[in-house]
Amino acid sequence: MINPDNILVFRISNDGQFKNLEVTSDIKHFIADIKGASMEVIDKVREKFITFDQSVSKLNGSFIIVSDISFDDNLKIVPTLQEAYDYIEMEEIERQLKL
Repeated sequence: MINPDNILVFRISNDGQFKNLEVTSDIKHFIADIKGASMEVIDKVREKFITFDQSVSKLNGSFIIVSDISFDDNLKIVPTLQEAYDYIEMEEIERQLKL
């Protein structure tokens, strides 16, 4: 079972601002909620998301994006927040089983 204290959910608004960012040393998993963000904003943050995803993966963490738009095949993008939590749980199970 995933510890919700290890997950940080943050939102990027249409003006490109990050909201709800309170990072602690216990945070291992990240969910970016960009539902409703314009393609202009998504294009601005895409490369940063790719770099961030690679960094988090090296530390055995997860980075999931919640969006209505699938904008990059290398990123894990799901349509709902619940699916993001489920994805993190699946990745943790795979890590425990060393798959």
